[in-house]
Amino acid sequence: MKKLVILIVALVLLGGGAVGAMAVFGIGPFAKPETKAAPPPPPVAKTSFLDMESLSIPVFIIDQKPRQVFMTLRLEIQDGERRKVEAMMPRIRDNILTDLHKVLPDHLKNRKSTDLTLIKPRMVAAAAKAIGPGIVHDVLVVEIFER
Repeated sequence: MKKLVILIVALVLLGGGAVGAMAVFGIGPFAKPETKAAPPPPPVAKTSFLDMESLSIPVFIIDQKPRQVFMTLRLEIQDGERRKVEAMMPRIRDNILTDLHKVLPDHLKNRKSTDLTLIKPRMVAAAAKAIGPGIVHDVLVVEIFER
């Protein structure tokens, strides 16, 4: 009987050692599942900047003196669309200027200066209206001042 207990204890210790070794070395049921390599991120579209002519927007507000807002803009566009944007630049400029003529009087009615966080998305939308969505990514305001 004593030999049987010693044999069982030896087998349990041997089995425990084997399970411990498999856990430490990551083999058998403790092996880490193979992970597939993540697909590479999509290529980032290269962009470039295209300068626009300066804009001069007269602003007339009732009970206030007339103001003049001058802006110098730069368009962030896709690299391959430069010629298309240059060809459509008069229309893009006209759309942005028309939108600013509509919006700036209400915008400046209760403000001392132009809030670009509200105006820039409108300029991007006006450019997209002229040339199509996704070509003009952003409008960079290089210079702005009021008189």
